[in-house]
Amino acid sequence: MNNFAKIIEVERGDMKFAYVQNDEINYLDLFDQFLAEEGHHELLDPSDKLERYTYLINHNQTKFIFKIDGGVEHRLERKLIAKITGDFYFNLIRKLAKISLDKCDIAYELYLVAFDKRTKRHYMIFNFIEGRSLKWEEMREYGEQVKNCLEKLHSYNLVSNDVHGGNFILTPDGKIKAIDLTNSGFIWLTKANDAIESQERFGIKIKVPFLAMAIKKFTHGFKRLSRKIRGKED
Repeated sequence: MNNFAKIIEVERGDMKFAYVQNDEINYLDLFDQFLAEEGHHELLDPSDKLERYTYLINHNQTKFIFKIDGGVEHRLERKLIAKITGDFYFNLIRKLAKISLDKCDIAYELYLVAFDKRTKRHYMIFNFIEGRSLKWEEMREYGEQVKNCLEKLHSYNLVSNDVHGGNFILTPDGKIKAIDLTNSGFIWLTKANDAIESQERFGIKIKVPFLAMAIKKFTHGFKRLSRKIRGKED
């Protein structure tokens, strides 16, 4: 039986770990096994960004996603936010653990996060979600489920920040689950991004704080005006 409330944090040499306690699977052992066999796993969706890879792992007839993120943030404002709010992925595993504990089946599950202080690489182990991404035109068809999914994510201070079909999985039993989430920065403002994108792209209305919506609408309008002045397409 899983106990998603229990996050174990340990350090081992240059590596820092946070992982979910599980009575059946030791995710730290799974991490070590993957690194020993890295070249033998299926590479999924190779990123165009340097040092970012996603692999499919088959372990005892269960599928997992293993992600490597070697990207180093160079933008000063992002570095400052990270200093204040903490590591993106370590915060994410805690929030997703809370969602799992509440049996709120709206997103992927994150089982392990590791950070190599020497190489600045992050490693993650996720569950593999059976199903397929929504097509652009299906976002309206499943609009009510997408709306409920986003509003529940917001209640856990998680956001999509890029609302489109590719970031929502339709499972074989008809559920909608969100992937590729954001949990850093000024979340109360980023929630308004979700609301604006959902409304403008798919006619999906979600509830967000009034002030956040007003600020984001102003900045979106200013950006559009700036692009028109520069003769660029909206």
